Amino acid sequence: MRSQVTRHVLRRPPATRGMATLILGSPTPRPIFRTYPVGCRVPRTVQRRPFFKLFQKPPRTVKNIEAEPGYEALLTYRFAHSKNLRPPPIPDLVKAWRDFFGYKARHNRVVNSLQALCAHEVLNYLIGPDKADNLILSSDDIYLAMQCLQKSPRDDPKQHLDLSRSLFREIRRRELNIQPGLLHNVTLDYRLGGLPGGSRYLDSFLVALSQYGRALEAKDLFLINLKDPKQSPHTDFHPRRSLFPVINGLAKEGQEQALREVVREAVKSGVPYDVSIHGVMTSFFARRDNIEETKFWWTRPIRKGLHPTPQTYYDVLQFALRNNQKEWAMEIYEDLVAQVESGSLSESKACWDVTFQFAFVLLGKGIDQIEHMFNVALERTKDKPKARPNIGSINSLIKCAIDKDDPYMAERFISLSKKMGFEPDLSTYILQLVYRLRAEDLDGAFATYQALRSLETSSNERELPVLNRLIRGLCASSRPDYGQILDVTGYLEQRHVTLEPETVVSICMAFMKNDETHEVIDTLSLHTAHYSIAERRMVRESFVNYCLDEKNSTARVWDSYALLRQFFPEVEAKDRVPIMDAFFDRRRPDMACHVFGHMRSHENTRIRPTLDHYVRCLEGIGRCPDMESLKMIHNMAKMDTTIQLNTRLYNALMIGYVACDTSHRALDFWREVTTSPEGPSYATLEIVFRAYEAQPYGDAPAKELWAKITKMDVDVPEHVYSAYLATLAAHSHLADVKLLLDDCDSIIGRRPDFLTFAYVYNALPSKEMKEDFESWSQHDYPTLWKALTQKHRRRKDEDGLPQFRISRPWKA
Repeated sequence: MRSQVTRHVLRRPPATRGMATLILGSPTPRPIFRTYPVGCRVPRTVQRRPFFKLFQKPPRTVKNIEAEPGYEALLTYRFAHSKNLRPPPIPDLVKAWRDFFGYKARHNRVVNSLQALCAHEVLNYLIGPDKADNLILSSDDIYLAMQCLQKSPRDDPKQHLDLSRSLFREIRRRELNIQPGLLHNVTLDYRLGGLPGGSRYLDSFLVALSQYGRALEAKDLFLINLKDPKQSPHTDFHPRRSLFPVINGLAKEGQEQALREVVREAVKSGVPYDVSIHGVMTSFFARRDNIEETKFWWTRPIRKGLHPTPQTYYDVLQFALRNNQKEWAMEIYEDLVAQVESGSLSESKACWDVTFQFAFVLLGKGIDQIEHMFNVALERTKDKPKARPNIGSINSLIKCAIDKDDPYMAERFISLSKKMGFEPDLSTYILQLVYRLRAEDLDGAFATYQALRSLETSSNERELPVLNRLIRGLCASSRPDYGQILDVTGYLEQRHVTLEPETVVSICMAFMKNDETHEVIDTLSLHTAHYSIAERRMVRESFVNYCLDEKNSTARVWDSYALLRQFFPEVEAKDRVPIMDAFFDRRRPDMACHVFGHMRSHENTRIRPTLDHYVRCLEGIGRCPDMESLKMIHNMAKMDTTIQLNTRLYNALMIGYVACDTSHRALDFWREVTTSPEGPSYATLEIVFRAYEAQPYGDAPAKELWAKITKMDVDVPEHVYSAYLATLAAHSHLADVKLLLDDCDSIIGRRPDFLTFAYVYNALPSKEMKEDFESWSQHDYPTLWKALTQKHRRRKDEDGLPQFRISRPWKA
């Protein structure tokens, strides 16, 4: 540190200078001129505190990860359970359970598969034989969890199904008063019998079974309770309410016979054949193009003479168009129009909307004719406000235009709604976003989003899928508008919406191309913590693919890898090793070895490098030499107790040291191999010949080794033979090289290929020898030399000598 005393000393005169002529006691006059030299002054900066700095933006901060209440405790228990550690206290787990599922219920959030798995493990712990008697979790706690599980996840619902089954079993165990430890020895009776309140939980369980691929089991459970003659008349079980999810699940799974059976038995037991059953059965057979069954279920009378739902009408219309049943559909349309005009259905707005759809899709009416129909309907329903056409009628027509892939007609319907004075609603904007995105009209789609955002509606999730599609469309544009992307994502962030993993991938890739790393960090921080394992894998693989894309710059790839390592520490070794190879291919061995070092220091033993990974890394250093990286990997290998040095690893070390111009160190490993029980391999022989090629006076030991090989009368692979020829050529033994090439048939059993000639040519140390070898090859092996010159060009090296542009691969 610079001395402050010295600076002041240089500015002051010595104590004896200029004082000898002064009379003691006389006043000292002020000198006109300085009697001592002036030192160099050090300028002092004036401290300034500008007022305007108060209004500068603070530095960018990373957004914090917002974990859902209680979820951290569930994860902590799962980690402790997997590591045989002490779990969190029971009161903390109970509070976490209630906070987590209470938060999910209040905000209508989906429980992903990882959260369901954690909750299932906590449930098994809390209802264990030593704790179940205390009823730590109440029935209301369990029922709330069952209700939260009714919202389908984006990925595999297996964990949801398993948790729903365990929750229902626990409730039934309490109702049937079965001891906790005996549950696995008892065949659980699902029948309600006379137990009050049992159906309250059965409904939720039937929903879970039906939508998670177990509709047949739900059907059997429904029929058991439906047929039970001992069922109490005062039970809360409502077959009509429980039937709908069951038949929906059967229709979704394509279980035709089971669907017929459950409807038949339900109607036989007194469940009315209402519009919901009629709609499921008719639409099921219509979508399967079963003409007879579709007509049968369509014509079956509905309870109280009610008309089918608009969705059923539309499914039948599409069925008729696909199966050349336009005449039958025309009969349905004429009958509907007659009932609407006669007055029996004149007060049904849904039926008016269906007539508009039939006129547009079936009859091909244009926009002017549709407008005339609207005016007629408005005139006839002027005294019936609930039956008057409104924006919902326009929405039904827009949906038809979308299904016909006609965005132009959809826009005309929007114009018609403005002309009729209908105010667009949320459904209008959602449909408009759909067809504009299909037409790749991104500017129009963003304008629709801005109009949708201005709607004063309660929190709704219907628009979230199409807003995710909008973000993906904006990101996929050839020239993305990053301001628009941030506008949409900021709006959804304010609503605490978790984006779909495909959307997060699109955002991250778009901002990575624009070097907006902070935006990528914010996006990953806000959303990946709420993803399941499968969803995280989807995002993770996109970053891995980005790192492996040769079109991306090295700086961007390194940033991508840093984010991958930060947000996805679970990245497997099978994904890390290709990234390491990619950095070697980019001629960045330092980055590649850092990737390897991160694997080596990982806390998960399954991600740490194996012997194969060490070999692969050292082979990469052989392709792209770097002494610092080589020493680092060698030290890791020496300190790694999980691997054992063998011939293959010694070969890899020899490759690294030969490539780094320290062939003498590689020959030390060769001596280790020769004295090891395993002994050398053919790869070892090739590597040691290449070490002799780079070693001064390496021709003598190379000839001794070749003599031993020929004396042992073993088969010589071509790559060992080529390495020995290159060694002789590097040490100017061109005559011996020519003799060995002529004797190739007797050594390796076939003629040499042009790669061997290229290796020899590149190894020759002088221009004269290269010209001599080229002349000899053109004369004795014209075909091989011509093939070599045609496939590989020559260039000059740093010494000005011509070299074929060909690489010699390293293999341990």
